[in-house]
Amino acid sequence: MRIFSLTLPACVLRLVCFAAFFTPWLFGQGQGEADIVFHNGKILTVDDSFSVAEAVAISGNQFRAVGENQAVLQLAGPDTLVIDLKGRTVVPGLVDTHRHIYSYAERAYGDELGPVKLRRYPVDWRGVRTKEDALNQIEALMEKYQFKPGEWVYFQNQLQFIRGGSVDQAKILYDDLNRWELDKVTPNNPVVLSLGIPDFNGFLANSIVMDMLWEEHGDFITKNGRYWLDDQGRPDGHVEPPASRLILPFTYNRAPEDLAVMYRKDLAELASMGVTTVSTRMPPDSYEAYKYLDSRGELTIRMGSGMLHHFGTITDLDEGMKDLGKIVGSGNDKLWVTSVAPTAVDGASTRACTNQKRIGGAYGVIDGWFPMGQCHNDIEYRGAQGRAAPIQENYYRNWTFASARNGVRFANTHVAGDRSVGVLLTMIEQIHQQMGPASTQGWAFDHCDMVDPADFERAGRLGIIFSCYVVNIERASRVAASYGEEVAHTFLSPVKSLLDAGAKVVFESDRNSYEWADLEIFMTRKDLEGKVWGPQEAVDRVTALKMITRWAADYVLKGDKLGAIEPGRLADLVVLDRDYMTIPEEDISEIQPQITMLDGKVIFVHPDFAEEYNFRPSGALVTTYADLVAKRPPGGSR
Repeated sequence: MRIFSLTLPACVLRLVCFAAFFTPWLFGQGQGEADIVFHNGKILTVDDSFSVAEAVAISGNQFRAVGENQAVLQLAGPDTLVIDLKGRTVVPGLVDTHRHIYSYAERAYGDELGPVKLRRYPVDWRGVRTKEDALNQIEALMEKYQFKPGEWVYFQNQLQFIRGGSVDQAKILYDDLNRWELDKVTPNNPVVLSLGIPDFNGFLANSIVMDMLWEEHGDFITKNGRYWLDDQGRPDGHVEPPASRLILPFTYNRAPEDLAVMYRKDLAELASMGVTTVSTRMPPDSYEAYKYLDSRGELTIRMGSGMLHHFGTITDLDEGMKDLGKIVGSGNDKLWVTSVAPTAVDGASTRACTNQKRIGGAYGVIDGWFPMGQCHNDIEYRGAQGRAAPIQENYYRNWTFASARNGVRFANTHVAGDRSVGVLLTMIEQIHQQMGPASTQGWAFDHCDMVDPADFERAGRLGIIFSCYVVNIERASRVAASYGEEVAHTFLSPVKSLLDAGAKVVFESDRNSYEWADLEIFMTRKDLEGKVWGPQEAVDRVTALKMITRWAADYVLKGDKLGAIEPGRLADLVVLDRDYMTIPEEDISEIQPQITMLDGKVIFVHPDFAEEYNFRPSGALVTTYADLVAKRPPGGSR
């Protein structure tokens, strides 16, 4: 028996012998000695009754037994690793239902890889005052990298209009630049530029790209949109979805081994926080990179992936979606598919699809182009105000109904505005009338950024899972300035009201923040200045822990395997440095995981624990989250 404890080994051995005379309080099956036993702890099992145990035994990659010290220790043999927790708290591995870990890794560590391998060529807008300034920089980049004729080139503008930016620069990118201006400096290559918003919500393309799109998909684009017109009625190169989704596959051309260099480092950060499962939408090249890591035994996370590249590329929906229902749930317990869905049905923050009227206070610099947001589910939304071409059909609505008909799960999809939520709930009501409630079982809306209280009852009745974040609470003062205090107090992540209405609510970060800090905000509802927003929506710590473990496991389609410390479930757990159940809520953000275990293997050990126990298992990372973040290269950010 390998014992890691400051107590005398003989004491533990006597305890094992003494326990043999007791009827064990054990759950589970299996014979032979356990591989690992944690005892003398506070095990928050997050089972159906939220039981608290003293010890847990692990055999292979599964929990073997949970219960009292004496009973569980009976499973310890000569080769069992026995760890005395000395009262420390243990929780199931954390499950984040919406975290774009691949893009966070690229932002933080992309400079180390470089633009050629990353296939993302940055355009610095800090000195841009005219369209010529932008074009000159693009021309210089074309000359520097000497792209082969016909090679796709993606320029990533270093602009961010979601919660900032300059109106003058937005005018340059949205009004002054167009396909013909871009042609002047990119005559021989298909070239796309980002628009200061997520790529799946729009691009600016040159004429080579636009001509390719129209040649191959002209009828589809004319019917479903969305694209902008110049004053002569010509497509000017600005495209929104679904048209822009036809471009996305050409930007997913990075080598798995190159991406893996960045992804490994981000995985280390996740392990240091106790995150063992993440659900995210996933482009194909990123998916292949994580498969590459898995094949090398280096994937220290479980990943439920929403496949984003099918949406917008299937023209005959019922025929094209027949096989997509079979994809959902496929894979293994390390890497599997959770949905095939639109990724987003509107914009974010300033482009969230809303019925609320601005009362003052600029919420975003591009409000003039998107006064109601990007409302993709609405047939009347054709694209940016005053710029969009007419359309005949709404591809988003058609996709949603076709998903229900073909058993394709709707999840991993950004639903950020109250109008978006309301329109989707109405669609689901219509789907239930036509096809029955089972047709949308397990469907989920991500973010719950803006949810109208008038929709709480419908949300619960229709059985929708809401994946909620706290980003909107931190920026609630800006929402209040734009829409009023009442909206800011009642529409933003209304977790308690949704739960009371019967909806299931789970945790998401939607940023690479410290998970425990975000979890705390669900309880305190405090913004960065300490002001409380929507105090009636605060949840207790038991509910919050369920949101990030057991309930989140249902979201990722692994409710029978993850999210709780129970015999037969996969052995993912986190040992904490303090008692989650008794410390002040304001201190939950200070929790430091001491051990993170994935699939029955220790993947992370805090240096303090490693020193105290002289415990440095082979292959485990011994460091801290703060130290990992400090090692990001200059310019690496989230």
